[in-house]
Amino acid sequence: MATKTKDQFRTGYIMGLSYEEDNSRSERLKRAITNPSKRTILIAVVIGLIALSPGMVKVFYTAQEGIGSITAEHDLTTNMSSVYEDIDNLEDKYVAPYLVEQSTVMLNATGPLEWEIGNYRFGVCAQEAIGKMADAVYAETIDQACNELYDIQGRYARNCYIAATCNVSDESKDELRKVIDQLWTAHSTAGYTRPNP
Repeated sequence: MATKTKDQFRTGYIMGLSYEEDNSRSERLKRAITNPSKRTILIAVVIGLIALSPGMVKVFYTAQEGIGSITAEHDLTTNMSSVYEDIDNLEDKYVAPYLVEQSTVMLNATGPLEWEIGNYRFGVCAQEAIGKMADAVYAETIDQACNELYDIQGRYARNCYIAATCNVSDESKDELRKVIDQLWTAHSTAGYTRPNP
């Protein structure tokens, strides 16, 4: 069997027809683009990642700074008074002001974290905590306020589900103000002095 010459390797055979394969740089590039091999794809991905990495690092740090400034602006723990550090063991006289403060945050909510600030089934609103209150009328008002706040929070959650579209409706604001008024009335009726703002 005869060996093929160098020129014969460059010539392809299709069904008995021969053709010359153009191996110029532009033709090889064209073939690589129209029918890329796995190696070509891998090289393109690596080059793309290297080219984009400086920009992506900048985007990452900018996003991190933005998120940090937003969370600092809306850091709800720093906005709460020091009196409320141990929420599970609040004295009776602090329960209504604490609920008023949480209701006020909801009233002025600009994002979901502020709207969802309170858990009106646990902590001061837990049945065990309410059952331990000395004044029965005050305890009943606190229980009612917790239930109303829980209901308001659930019914109007769709209005403040996404930070960009958070819009506390006038109807929910009116209901929150009504609960706040009831809490202050019960607070003063129980003989507690209203804390300074």
